[in-house]
Amino acid sequence: MKKAASIYLRTEICRRDVDRMICWMESPNVIKYLNEDPNIVPWLKRLNASTPEPMLNYHFNRMGRFFMVCRRDEDGVGFVRLMPADGRNAYEIVYVIGEESLWGQGLGESAVRCAQAQAFLEMRAERMVAKIMPRNRRSIRCVCACGFESAESSGELLRFEMTSAAYFQRLREA
Repeated sequence: MKKAASIYLRTEICRRDVDRMICWMESPNVIKYLNEDPNIVPWLKRLNASTPEPMLNYHFNRMGRFFMVCRRDEDGVGFVRLMPADGRNAYEIVYVIGEESLWGQGLGESAVRCAQAQAFLEMRAERMVAKIMPRNRRSIRCVCACGFESAESSGELLRFEMTSAAYFQRLREA
């Protein structure tokens, strides 16, 4: 794996971002491991056509926090969503690097690490959860590299968790 480029999570969502998400959600390679609503593309198209740009943030953040994954001085290359999860002050992370040409460069791991900082340092989360399809080996390696540990799984998804205590311990050891 190549060293990941510097990335950051951007909170502002613009029409160009929605257009990029539409392209990603239309790619079978990008969505094969996602558990998205089958109507996500029509919803994104309607949203982009009918919503004033300043209101896009509102729509993307209704069910949690939404961020565009960006490389320095570039458009978004993916997104991260932190949604309230079961339990007190817990968040489920969903992350996507939509630009297939950038896969394998460590951007997903960088995005998860930025999301951990956001969740544990800014949002004061007590726990983060990632639910991953067993066939998605790349994502499993990513969350494990970021300190998530395998937890009790149910159904067809593997469950990984990280507590704030484990996160702060990793920071002290770094």
